[in-house]
Formats: sequence, structure tokens, C-alpha cells
Amino acid sequence: MKNTISTIILLFLLVFSSLSLFAQWEGAGTEDNPYKIYSVEDLNFISTNEANFNSYSDIHFELMTNIDDTLYTKLGEEFYGYFHGKGHYITLGFNDSINLVNEYKNVLFKDLYGTIDSLTVEGKVDCFTHLFYHIKPSGKLLNVISNLVIEPVINENPNSLVKIGVFAGGNEGVMENCINNSNLICDYNRTTLVGIFTPCGTNSGHIINCINNGNIKIYATPQYLVFCFIFCQINLGTIDNCINYGNIEIIGVPSSSIISGFALRNRGYIQNCINTGNVDARKSDAAGVFAAFNSNIVRNCLNTGTIIGRYVSGSIVGVCEANSIDTLQVVVENCLNTNYAYGETRVGGIVGELRQYNDTIPIIVRNNISLSKTDKYSIFGDSLSQSAYYPIEILENNFYDKQMVTQTASASGDVEGKAEGLLTTEMTGFTLQSVLGDGWSYAEGRYPIPLGLENDSISLLVATPIYLKFTDQQNYNTVDSVSANFTVGLENNVVWNETYGRVSFDDEYATLLSLGYENLVVSLGDYKKEVYINILDTETSIRQESISENGVLYPNPASDYVNIKIDGISADKLKICDISGKLILSQTITNDYQQIQIRDLKRGMYFLKIYDKNQNIKTLKFIKH
Repeated sequence: MKNTISTIILLFLLVFSSLSLFAQWEGAGTEDNPYKIYSVEDLNFISTNEANFNSYSDIHFELMTNIDDTLYTKLGEEFYGYFHGKGHYITLGFNDSINLVNEYKNVLFKDLYGTIDSLTVEGKVDCFTHLFYHIKPSGKLLNVISNLVIEPVINENPNSLVKIGVFAGGNEGVMENCINNSNLICDYNRTTLVGIFTPCGTNSGHIINCINNGNIKIYATPQYLVFCFIFCQINLGTIDNCINYGNIEIIGVPSSSIISGFALRNRGYIQNCINTGNVDARKSDAAGVFAAFNSNIVRNCLNTGTIIGRYVSGSIVGVCEANSIDTLQVVVENCLNTNYAYGETRVGGIVGELRQYNDTIPIIVRNNISLSKTDKYSIFGDSLSQSAYYPIEILENNFYDKQMVTQTASASGDVEGKAEGLLTTEMTGFTLQSVLGDGWSYAEGRYPIPLGLENDSISLLVATPIYLKFTDQQNYNTVDSVSANFTVGLENNVVWNETYGRVSFDDEYATLLSLGYENLVVSLGDYKKEVYINILDTETSIRQESISENGVLYPNPASDYVNIKIDGISADKLKICDISGKLILSQTITNDYQQIQIRDLKRGMYFLKIYDKNQNIKTLKFIKH
């Protein structure tokens, strides 16, 4: 009897003790009456009680106010509950430098099995890799915003890998409506892995409606590798309806690098996504906006950013790669590119390179549009003649505007039915509907827009056309008389303006007033698109070129500097002139590679003239943003 009484008393004491542990919080921990968090002490109490309450399985917390006092330690190892931020923020100050190789030291939780929603994180964090080591299949990260100032984990071992990110090392669950405003900067001489959403591993879950506003800048050296991306290193799941506004810049020359605005390797689905950020990785081995290497499906995506790589660059995908490991088919379809791509070997406005490692896996690139020139070709960086050896390659209905893009579709030229140029009037309105099918949105007065993106202001803006008049079928992309005029699209209440006074607008009608280069700017709300045109007379004022065509100038357009690569030219000096002929700069050429700072130049078009010792001239044109 005494033993029974003792047991009852012991159980009562344990229950009483357990309840007293949670007396720190108001509420009952239920969905209707969550535990209420008012202070950093309340947050720290979550860590204190994790072991006593089964990692908060089915327990609800609610943040009642912004917390300005700093949280320095993680809230727990595993979280199975619900944390409702209600739009408030907490301030983080992780800085524990002990055991730097431990990727889950400075985190909110190591593993997320439950749900965290409507929370903003502020503050400065050091020795940081990501907010969560891993989001498990049941885990959900919803409406979470990062405004963190981030310093990465740096190990004393010079051969260690530097990892920098924001949200989760890997994701098997759901990341939805999350926004990153944090910039990532890495200036350490190490092999570097940098990403925003799942920086250290794989996304095999779902990333939906997420936005990146942060920029990434990496300082590289020749003895180390660089891997950089926004959303994930390897995508096995889905990335859907996401937008990247951030820029990626690699400064210096790494030994090797792979760069992407979305995923380094896509083995899942990337769809209905928009990229406006620029990728500047001029020494990269492979660079692609939505995937550096695509082994599955990229569809209905829009790119308006520039991409500067080295060997292989693609404004939608760097490399389409068919192998025996990843997938049953490789697809790029219903995608639109509207900006410039640079590279030295294979550069395409849609796909940089096609790699067929397995002749049983089809590569399908179809129903895509490019509205911008590249450093090489407007659609494919490859020659399409190899497709005869791979009959399972399906390349069809890929188009570019041959009035606005003065280059061919591929190294094989235009190939009818596969990749070819059309007139503006043959691409706008509903003219391509019977060809491109249901994967696009069509409307009068604009180019087609990938279906699902037609209500976005960026999409509506970049789809606004210019209609050039022409009389010569062989010269359809120039206007060669000051008496000629052209028309512009006015759908969706866009507004057109000129920069140099060479064009006047009267509603949709534009009149050419004088010769030279003009920068046309069309705007819709906070977004702008620039279109550069050259108004020519029948006699050019530029001296006839007699130097070989080996001069290369990049990036173009440019903001801070231009690089000049001169192979096989005995060059003596160079000059930069504006469009009126005024000399801006003159300098001696000392080697085959020159970098010229143009940061202080006004926006517009410029001529760069290269002189050899016989005073022969090679004239290159570039645009200063």
C-alpha cells in the first residue's frame, strides 16, 4: 500500500514538475490557444524544454511581438510542432565558432519536421551556413523572410569547403512564399559552395512561390573551385513559380566553376519561373540561368537577365545532358529569353550545348523564343548537324526575331522547323498559336508569353515589340532613311521614351529625326526595358575596316568595364568615341587582353576603334548601361 501511495505521489510530482516547466508561457499549446512568445527568454525556454516534451510534437507557438533582443543559440535539435510568427521578426546573433565544421551549430533548429510560418529573421550572424540543417518530408517553411547580415563558416583547414547559404541545407518538405533579402559575400581563398534556399544539398521536395532579392559576390583564385546558385545545388523535386531578382558575380579566376541562377543540376522540374538577375562568371565551365546542367524538365520560364560565362553559356539552360542515371527525357520547352548571353565556346539564347551520352534518352527542345542576340547564336550554341546522328533528339519550333537579332539560330545557321528567325509581325499577336500550341499566352500587340506568367508586369513589359519597316528582304533589321518611321507596341499601358532625341513618339508611331544610335526605353510601373537601335544612312561615316575579325569585346552591354581580347592582330592603340564622334579615351595597347574602365561614361552607345601600326581600323560597338 505504501509503495502504491509513493508511486502516485511520484507521478503527481512528475506531472506537476512538467507543467511547471511550461508555466513560462501563456496559453495551452493548442491550435486555438498556442503558447505565446513575448521575449527572447520565452524563445530560449523552447530549447530548455525540448527533451521534456518530445520535440514539441503537435504543440503550437505564437510570436506576439517583434523581438529586438538578440537570440544567440539555437532553439533545438528537432522541431515537430508549429511556430506561427504572425508577421513579426526575431533578431538572431549566432556567433558560436566552436567546432566550425558542425553545420548545425548556429541554426534555429537542426531538423524541421513541423511547420514554421509568417516569420522574419533579422540581425547579424557569424559562422553561419543556414537556418535549418534539413527540412524533413513533413517539414514546412512558409512565408519566412530573411533580412540577415551573414558571415560564413570558415574552417582553419585551408583545404576545407566554404559553405554559405540562408534557409536550409537540404529540403525534402515544402518551402513556400519565402523571401530572401540577404546578400552573400565570400572573399576567402577556399573552394566555395554558395546558394540561397538549399545551399549545401539537394531539393527533393517543393520550392514554391519563393523570391530572391539578394546578390551573391564571390572573390575567386586559380587554385580553388566555385559552385554558385540561388535555389539549389541539385534539384530532384520541383521549383515552381519562383522569381530571382538577385545578381551573381564571380570576381577573379577560379580553377573551375559551375554557375546558375536556379539549380546547378536539374533532375526534377523547374517551371513557371522568372529570372531578372544577371550572372557574371566569365571564367565558368558551365553557366545556365535555370540550370547549368539540365537532365529533366525546364518549362514555361522567362529570363530577362544577362549571363556571362566562358565555355558553355545558355540563357535558359547551359547544357542539356542525357545520361543513363537521371531521367527518361530531357526537356526545355515554352521558354522565353530576352537578354544577352556571352561565352567563348558554345553560347545559345536558349541552350548552350546538347550532350547525348545515352542514345535511348531523348533531348527535347521545342517551342522556345529568344528576343536577344548572344555572343554566338540566338537559339543553340551547338551545331545542329549532329542531330542527324541522334534521331531521338526532338528540336522543333524554336524561333528568334530576325529583325531585332542579327545572328543565326545555331552554328549550323537557321534550320527550318527546328530553329529559325521570323519577322516581328510573324511572331506577335496570335500568328504563332497554331505552331507553339497551348504552352503560351497570346494577345494582340505583343510577343507570346509562357503560359502562367502572362499576368506578371515583367512579362508584359519584355513582350512589348518594336515593328521596323523595311523594303529590302535582305536588310530587314535596319532602317536606312531618316524619312522612314516605325511603330511600337502600346498594349498594357506601357510608356515609350527616347534618350538622345533622334526619335519622336506620337502614340504608337515613331519618327526618325536624325542618324545615329538611339536608346529607346519602354516602362511599365517600376520595370523598364531598353532597346538599342541604329539609324543608318546609305553612306556610313565609319572608316572601312581592314583589320581581321578577331577582335572580341565583352561584356556588352556593360556597366563598369569592358574587356578586349585581340588574337592575331598587331594592334598599336585604341580609342573610344561617342556617337557624335567625340574622342572620349585614347590609350596604347600593350598585350592581347585589355580591360577598360567605363564606369564614369554616360549611358549610351560608343565606338571602340582599334588601330594597327599601319593605322588600319577595327571598329567595335558597345553599350554603356
